[in-house]
Amino acid sequence: MIIIMDIARGLASLWVFLFHTQPLFAQSSPLIYEIAKYGAFGVPMFFVISGYVITYSAESSLSKKSSPKEFLRKRFLRIYPTFWLSIIVVLTIPYAIEFISMLKSGSYIQPAILISKLNISEWFYFITLTKTFFTEGNDIQAQFNTINSVYWSLAIEFQFYLVVYIALHFKKYFRKLLFTITCLSLLNQLIPTELNGGFFIHYWHLFACGIILAYLNKNKIYLKNVLFKNILIIPSFLIVILLLSVIVFTKVNPTISNFTFALLFTFTLWAIKPFELVLIGLKHNIITKYILEVFIILGAMSYSIYLLHAKLYHIPEMFVRQIIGRENILYGFLTIIFTIVLCAPFYYFIERKFMSKNYSKIHKKLIS
Repeated sequence: MIIIMDIARGLASLWVFLFHTQPLFAQSSPLIYEIAKYGAFGVPMFFVISGYVITYSAESSLSKKSSPKEFLRKRFLRIYPTFWLSIIVVLTIPYAIEFISMLKSGSYIQPAILISKLNISEWFYFITLTKTFFTEGNDIQAQFNTINSVYWSLAIEFQFYLVVYIALHFKKYFRKLLFTITCLSLLNQLIPTELNGGFFIHYWHLFACGIILAYLNKNKIYLKNVLFKNILIIPSFLIVILLLSVIVFTKVNPTISNFTFALLFTFTLWAIKPFELVLIGLKHNIITKYILEVFIILGAMSYSIYLLHAKLYHIPEMFVRQIIGRENILYGFLTIIFTIVLCAPFYYFIERKFMSKNYSKIHKKLIS
């Protein structure tokens, strides 16, 4: 499911992007503005995809009898160096904005110095992503708002990696440990505890959706096979999807909504697994090939886009608003497109250097 997962990553990053840039479409497109309101669901999408990918990586590590340390080293390199360098970019963005403004106004206004917003100990917790453990209540994002709100999910992501790393030490009990932690996470949702809001257990059930999907695919249990064996299961699935959709979009409870959306997303990925072959076939058509490759590239760049978009988009917006009014839908689209273009060098020169060699090889085959 490499192509499908890349496309899903790209869509998730764009949805989160829309969430943080809702005002761009407030006047031009009520429909996009409404869709953007639900962009926070892009994070559960990332967690499900991560659960799927990391499960395959962990199982590969077990089958090859690789050291758990090697697994953790790769995950560390995938998250931290790119994250640290993105902080430098984010800290310099206010200066770039003021410099561009100076070119028009003729006067330079010193921006707020973000680096001074945190003291030395707070910066240590920030760059190690342990600031989440200072969360009061459930607002984990508040710990990162001073610099960049999107960083909170990286802390949860790496906690997930650490738990998988620990479970790998127990080898034959690996799957049982994942199952046990999943049960504890679900129990925590039903019976909320006093555990710190920045603790991984509050989000594990979202990763678990991806873990389950990985084992379904690994054991060749596909939806089409289940349906063909028992056609009566179709109405049941439709009823479940309808009920979950009602829960998600009525937003009865944010936690339940995230989980139900994650279940819907997982079910969708499971259902469209056979479509991977269709996508591969589309690469033989000159038109569909390049359209498909755009989404694959977005998927590859999704981490860079996710890290930078919330702060970076203000720069291209400064230029777009000089030529297009907010009532024009191109105002939002061009701002997003130019932001992604600005993210490209960061992806090419930084993020890509820390991708796994295996993923890089596969990705080169997918892109012309």
